[in-house]
Amino acid sequence: MNLAELKNQSLNFDRAELRTITVQGKTEPEESKFAVFNIDQDCVASIVSDRYNLVQHKQVTDAVVDTLTNLNLKTDCKVRESKNRLFVDLRFTDKRLEVPTPESIRAGQHTKEQNEEFIVGLRVINSYDKTTGISVLPSLVRVACNNGMIVNIGAKRFVKSFTIYHTNKLTEEFSTVVQKLIHDMINSVPKLQALVEQCIGDSIEWNLAKRIVAGLLVGREKHITQILGKLKTGEKVSRWSLYNAITSYATHGEQLKPSIEEWLQSKAQIVLTTELKALVPEQE
Repeated sequence: MNLAELKNQSLNFDRAELRTITVQGKTEPEESKFAVFNIDQDCVASIVSDRYNLVQHKQVTDAVVDTLTNLNLKTDCKVRESKNRLFVDLRFTDKRLEVPTPESIRAGQHTKEQNEEFIVGLRVINSYDKTTGISVLPSLVRVACNNGMIVNIGAKRFVKSFTIYHTNKLTEEFSTVVQKLIHDMINSVPKLQALVEQCIGDSIEWNLAKRIVAGLLVGREKHITQILGKLKTGEKVSRWSLYNAITSYATHGEQLKPSIEEWLQSKAQIVLTTELKALVPEQE
């Protein structure tokens, strides 16, 4: 969907309100505590203090739309709600990063035509249950396989994320954060290239790779191993292949809950930033 469609869909997002709390045994409401009540789910999402600033899902979406409209960015949007959380995935289809392909890196030479493309994007999360503030996470979509990649691995390694806490006001801060993230990502090609090169050059035997999957992705190891088996070459597996297997399942796995996809992306981050040998579980 585009930005106009996103703004229209936001009219149907869950709404919340603050309600005073009456402690059992007391006749008067608690002055410093409130319940965040999800009106559309008809349930209490969390208990908060009087410093908490309730930000509606629609408010966040409106801020996204207004900011990106002002930046004149061609944007593709995807939205998911999960219990008391909202996930908005944004792809800026005309903003792309290019890095050498794994094959050209191995060969030690490449041309621009051999570069691999990544579409720049952001993931925006809001919650009524205090699991997160308004989180703005850098993301990439690998064009070759359409894998979505959340690259929240710190400014020194790539681009760091931002969180606007619900004790702050949602004003110009959101616009500033989004503009900075986009600017940093567009100028981060050398960092991305260095990460890809490290991942491609770091490889281990197939059986050790299966042990990493079994230890790191308990409950989902069968799916990842099946994907990895299609990607592996020879008897060794690169960290880049392992990373792509996880992000492939996180992106294309059937009927994955947003919380599971988020967990898979966190595991992928570990693979992206840790040498394979350090990932191998110790044998008992």
